[in-house]
Amino acid sequence: MKLTKDQIEQLKKLISYKGYPEIDVQYEILDHVACKIEELMEQEPKATLEAAFAKVHASFGIFGFSELEESYKKMIQKRLWGYYWTALKDLLLSYRVIFPIGLLYLFFQSSILLQDSRAWIAMIIAFLLFSFFWVVIRYWGKHKKYKKYASYIASNSVFQIINFGVIVCIQGHTFVYREQGVQSGLFAQIFIGTILLAITFLFVSVFILPKVLARSISDTEALIQIYGEG
Repeated sequence: MKLTKDQIEQLKKLISYKGYPEIDVQYEILDHVACKIEELMEQEPKATLEAAFAKVHASFGIFGFSELEESYKKMIQKRLWGYYWTALKDLLLSYRVIFPIGLLYLFFQSSILLQDSRAWIAMIIAFLLFSFFWVVIRYWGKHKKYKKYASYIASNSVFQIINFGVIVCIQGHTFVYREQGVQSGLFAQIFIGTILLAITFLFVSVFILPKVLARSISDTEALIQIYGEG
């Protein structure tokens, strides 16, 4: 037998009650359990949908559908980082690479103008903080629309990068601008080197994060066209 639209909606609610609120996760689970439920209800015509669902859920073991959810979310995360590395490659191999290089050149020039060898670091930190706030303000309004989809929620890792970036910027400013005598220790030099590497990673990332977020939102929009907004 084929499940009706009402039965599919009922199954979505049952899956949600099991702790899977994201719409695309519900449909991912449905793809794996619908056929089994149909077979059970053919074998036991008097069985209710709830009873068939309970049997299928039990057949997945003590963790229920969590393995399906985890597998789906890992796929999304892998795809998101794939977008990141693709965007990074595109940036480095295109004419647009002149923008971060040109900006770095201007920051280095600021050290000469201000007669401070470390002024360029302060300029980069200020640029990063401004860029982070711009990304958050620009995309935060979309959160309400897409928050029911794991495909979009996965992009929160981008905002985790931003959170990490703010911490790095604060620590970077603190350590780089301490007195030279305090910086002379080996640990301090290693720490500052790590901070500078992290700042470099964040500086490059600023130029591609909007593109990564846009592709994640595009994927979510495609799912909304199929499944609806719930």
